[in-house]
Amino acid sequence: MKLKFIKIIMAILAVNAVVLTACASKTANNNAQPQIDKDMKSVIIYFTHSGNTELAAKDLAAVTGAKIIRLMPEQPYSSEDVDWVNEQSRCTQEHLDQSLRPAIKPVDVNFAAIDTVFIGFPIWWHEEPAVIRTFLDNYREQLKEKVIYPFCTSYESPMSEADATLRKGYPDYNWKTGLRFPADPDQIKKWIDQ
Repeated sequence: MKLKFIKIIMAILAVNAVVLTACASKTANNNAQPQIDKDMKSVIIYFTHSGNTELAAKDLAAVTGAKIIRLMPEQPYSSEDVDWVNEQSRCTQEHLDQSLRPAIKPVDVNFAAIDTVFIGFPIWWHEEPAVIRTFLDNYREQLKEKVIYPFCTSYESPMSEADATLRKGYPDYNWKTGLRFPADPDQIKKWIDQ
């Protein structure tokens, strides 16, 4: 009788262990954070002047594991070039004349091995800087069929304004809604999972 009682207790404990494990697993799955697609072949290409967009690119790389490439203009921008209150400044002239395309140095990317491109930049005049348009023009063939996530840094301007100018200027690209940085890892994951 004592042996039978011990067997019953052991069976009850085993069933409880299975039930508790299943419940814990279900709870963990319900609270799971969005996951980055591990098969995503991506690259982060960014332009920065003050360094803020570089920090954003590094935050994005920490979440995605993507390679980071800095987009470099042939003629670097000086502080005077980005003085938006000066009507003669370079950034103001590039905003007023949307056909201007400052030369950029080539980027070292094997686009054939990439399916997702993150493009980062500071917001100038409520839009992407002209160097981004140069990049989009120069690599048009390589960017077709890619999923493109724009991201920005800005003190005041929302990403939505740059989203609109990018979609209008390059309607044949596969744009995703952009994200303004700073952003925490959970925000970045949710953005990519859109």
